Amino acid sequence: MSSASIRLLLSTSLLVLCACITPARQKQAQARADLGAAYLREGNAAAALEVLQDAVRKDPRNWLAWDHLGLALWAQGDIEGSEKAFQRGLRLAPEKAEINNNYGLMLMDQGRYEEAVERFQQARKDLEYRKPALLLTNLGNAYYHLGRYDDALEVLDEAIRRTPALCNAHFERAMVYEALGRLDAALSSYEKSVELCGDVAPGASYQAARLLLEKGDRQAACAYLAGILDSVDPGSELYASASELQASGCR
Repeated sequence: MSSASIRLLLSTSLLVLCACITPARQKQAQARADLGAAYLREGNAAAALEVLQDAVRKDPRNWLAWDHLGLALWAQGDIEGSEKAFQRGLRLAPEKAEINNNYGLMLMDQGRYEEAVERFQQARKDLEYRKPALLLTNLGNAYYHLGRYDDALEVLDEAIRRTPALCNAHFERAMVYEALGRLDAALSSYEKSVELCGDVAPGASYQAARLLLEKGDRQAACAYLAGILDSVDPGSELYASASELQASGCR
């Protein structure tokens, strides 16, 4: 959906709200929203966009459909449309953590970290949200990018207390430790992230290898790098970086 189409949909939604939205229509809209969410999980943003447009037409009061639409538009590169969809959903459900968190992630992706912090802080007020540790990790990441390292450590420590196996929180905390010059703590956190997430944490493996080489532990570092080169796409940036580090430090 183009930005112009989003603006038209937003401007006409108040008129639609005045009409009676039957329970059947609400149910249809929710089903479309659920289908759109499934498409998003599969990485099919184009298909998600189509059904989510239909969902918000059927029931403009469905905040979750607007949230999912914001995600789909973001995935398609329509940042203006995505922001308008998130804001429309927030007007309907300003207290909901899910939409505040997703909007915050989009803002952070655009480098708008102060605004992202506001969204994540608002999301923390929703005590019914079932993923508080993930939310705290996102907030910690935003603080890190703002150079607010003490604040970042505080919320990341809380995230890890709540969910000790959340490898993303350990990775984010490692970056904060490294920024503070606490390299032993950073290495420990990177390695904890690898321990928890294994092959799905190649970025943590790379960072651990880099610090291990700086410490002179060539054997452990090169083992991490070999694992990366065996598991990631040879065309990826991470593969190229790991190859370069291996060439300079392991041969």
